[in-house]
This record gives sequence, structure tokens and C-alpha cells, in this order.
Amino acid sequence: MVGATSPGQRRGVSFDGPLDLSNLAIVRQLRSVLERHGFTGTAVIEALGTALPFAKAHLRDDMPLYLRRVAAPTPINTLVKLFVLDRSVDEARAAAAFAPLDLDDLRDLGLIEDGPRGVRAKLRLSAHEGLILAHDAYDEDKKTLRVDHVLDVNPTTISLSNMTVRRRVSRALEIGTGCGVLALLAARHADTVVATDTNPRALNLACFNAAINGITNVEWRLGSLFDAVEGETFDLIFCNPPYVISPDSQFIFRDGGRRGDSLCEEIVRQTPRYLNDGGFATVLINWAIRHNEEWDVPLLRWTASNGCDSWLMMSAAQDPTSYAAIWTRGRDRETYGAALDRWVNYFDELGLRAIGLGAVVLRKTSAQTPWVRADHLHDSITAPAGADIERLFAAEDRLAILRDDETLLAQKLHTTSDHVLAQTLKFNAAGTYVIEGAEVRASGGLPFRGTVDLYSTQLLARSDGTRKLSEIALDIATTYDLDAAKFRAACPGIARKLIASGFLVAPKL
Repeated sequence: MVGATSPGQRRGVSFDGPLDLSNLAIVRQLRSVLERHGFTGTAVIEALGTALPFAKAHLRDDMPLYLRRVAAPTPINTLVKLFVLDRSVDEARAAAAFAPLDLDDLRDLGLIEDGPRGVRAKLRLSAHEGLILAHDAYDEDKKTLRVDHVLDVNPTTISLSNMTVRRRVSRALEIGTGCGVLALLAARHADTVVATDTNPRALNLACFNAAINGITNVEWRLGSLFDAVEGETFDLIFCNPPYVISPDSQFIFRDGGRRGDSLCEEIVRQTPRYLNDGGFATVLINWAIRHNEEWDVPLLRWTASNGCDSWLMMSAAQDPTSYAAIWTRGRDRETYGAALDRWVNYFDELGLRAIGLGAVVLRKTSAQTPWVRADHLHDSITAPAGADIERLFAAEDRLAILRDDETLLAQKLHTTSDHVLAQTLKFNAAGTYVIEGAEVRASGGLPFRGTVDLYSTQLLARSDGTRKLSEIALDIATTYDLDAAKFRAACPGIARKLIASGFLVAPKL
């Protein structure tokens, strides 16, 4: 969440918001209560009978089902009703669930209040990777959302988490922290984390989330973009900005308040200034792709001469109308139609052919000529990929050195273990199976995949780190009666593609 400029605020400063954090002992006791009833484990999933307890559509459409499942007056059912299903509960049941905490302490904290049907929660609580997180309730039609609404863990949160390099660092920075979940996860492998946001309400909840999880090495600051950290540098930076290309300025978490994709461009251009040498940064972005323009052209401009090795990634490209529908869709057809028209007209003014969805990963380097690569990943990154990203950058470093074919042919390459080779066999007239096609795909965090022919498959199978690439090329040519000179000449090109995708590894030089 980034937007209008505000002065930086450092550790120990309270931020305006719904929670009174003057008595942190109450917050620590609340953590103990929630843990005792299994809220941080599998108890919520078991109570609701679904592996997707926080999916908004499920909660809306199957509310009668979930209420029936949590009807028994147990403490965990009471907590689920309050903090997951957004339902009021009888005061006596609430008191039993929170014991030995007094309900007045939780009222003073700002977490619960009294309503016409009993005690109700003012905020939602979720569990994610061992963390307890406070956030606002989400209204799918956005009718009741505040301008300063604080989101919970969502698909883009998980995407950025998966793409964050998780090595041990001294200082990390998150721009636009929201409820603080990613800063709190980074606190596990960073000595100090600085997390900024332009939304005081978000920082208020983030401070609570740090306190309830017993995390003390995160410093929360109020400010837009890099204003609150001017003059400082970091070993790791990550940012999930309000990247939506939008004609509106309705929500801090969604709308950057800039024309087109200029907010994402500014973040990508500024980030290298705040990175230490060798430091990594990951920024989620949406960007404008104009007519007669390849998807990576804008990103190449944003990263030109930035002193960083740059990996440009597109996960999808959406046509303007489909993109507008995603962000304006609602059950009120008249409102939906008017918003759709407004957004599409805005995209026409910008001259957009498509909107790119993806990320930029940077690594600060002292090299005179940093490298840049661009990949369209057709599959989502659904698992932690920090280590894979480091290997990708290491592979590009080696390829930058191994530009000469003879130098590459002299290398002893080895095949990585985290990949799968899937072959399609066809039954032929001779009554045997023959290979019709094959695909190699990574089984780690990065979803690289591609078709391979027989000879590429053999190159992977025979690269065990004991023989030079030139020797393997001759062996394959001899086995399959190929022109040895021609296949030797083709092997470096095949090997480079396999190295860049992480299927082959070149030794350190």
C-alpha cells in the first residue's frame, strides 16, 4: 500500500487505527488462548470441514453449511464464528472461549464489541505459516470497504512470498506492507526488517500482528514509496504495490493514484538505489503493453542502465476488457456496467493493447555489463522459489562467461535432480511403442518446462559432471549415427537453453 507522502515514523511510534496497543500483555495472553484452542494449527480447517476456510466465495455461498458445522458451543467454534465467519456469539460463550482473558480487556483492545445479537469481532483473524494475522473483513462487492481497508493474505501475497529470496540477510525492506505478513516472514531470516506503508491503519494492524507473534525485529514506518528510508540501503527488498492500472483512486491497497503504470515504473526504477551490492529485490507489477509492442519492451526501458542484473517475468497478458472486468465485477449489474465502461474508455485513452501481469527480480551488481533476461512463465509459481531464483541468477552469471562455444564444450556439466521428464509413447504398426514427444519440467519452485527431442534427452541423461560436453556430444553422435561435427556445433546452443532453465548446471569458473 503506497500512495501520498507522509513523514517517516520509527519503531515505538503508534499509528492511528482500530487497535489500542498500550497493553501488550493482553495481546500476548490472546496468543496463548488462540494457540490453546488450535487456532494456529488445523482446528479451523477441521471445524469448517474444508481446506479453504478463508475463501470468500465459499464463506458467502456455503454460510449455512459452515454455521451448522460450528454449531456446537466449543471454544474453537466460537472463535471461528467470531473471526472467520463474522458472526455474533453469545457473551457467555465468548467469555468461555477467551478465558482467562476478560472480555473487557478485548473490548479495550478494540478487537471485539457488543452488538444487538451479542459479542462480535471488529476485525478478522487468520493463521498463515504459524502467524496470527489481524485484517479487515472483505466485501466482495466492495460496498462496505473502507478507503484504507487492510487486506488479508491473498494470492498476490503468496506469489510475492514465493518469489522472495530467503537467504540470511542483515537488513530487509518491504514497501507497502499492508497487514505486515511478509515483513514478519522476512524477520525469520533478516536481522532487521523495515516495513513501510502510507496507510496508518495498516501499520496499526501490522504492529498488532508483530506483537501477537512475538516478533520484535521489524521497524514500521509511515511513508510513500522510499520516502521513509531515504539514504538507507538493504540486502533484500520486496514490494507488492497497488499495481492495478486504474482510472479510480478508490482503495489504497489497489489504486496507486497514478496515470497508467507509472507507479510500478517508479518503484522498479528507484529500487536499485536502495540495494546493497549483491542484494536482491522482487517487485510485483502490472504494466501497459501498447500496439505493435512486445511485452518486455516497457520493462527493458524501466531496467536499462540500473546497475542490476534483471529478470523480467510475465505470468499473463490480459486484454483491457477482461482486465477491467476482474477489478469492477459485482452483483449490481448497473454499477458493474458503468464501471466497466469507465475503465475500458480509460484504457483506450492510454492506447493499450494488453496489460502485462508479472514481476521484476533485480540483483545489484558491480559488473560493467549487467545481464537481463525475459521469460513468459505460463504456469504460476505455487511453491517457495527463492533458492531457485538464486540458482537462476548463478546460471546467468556462468552463461555470461561461457559465451564462447569451445569454452562451454570444455565444461563438465551435470543434470539437476529437481526435474521431471515426461514422454509420450505411440503404438506403431510394428507392434512396439515409439517416443512421439517429450517434455521436461522443473519440479522445484520455478515452473520452467519445454519440449525436448531425443538428443536433448540424451544430453540430460549423460551429463553427470564427469565428462566434458564435447565428449558427451561425440558419444551421442556415435550412438545415433549423426554427423559428429554438426552435432558438436549444435550442442552448445542446446546446453545453454538447458542451463538457463535450470535443467543443467555449469561448474563455477
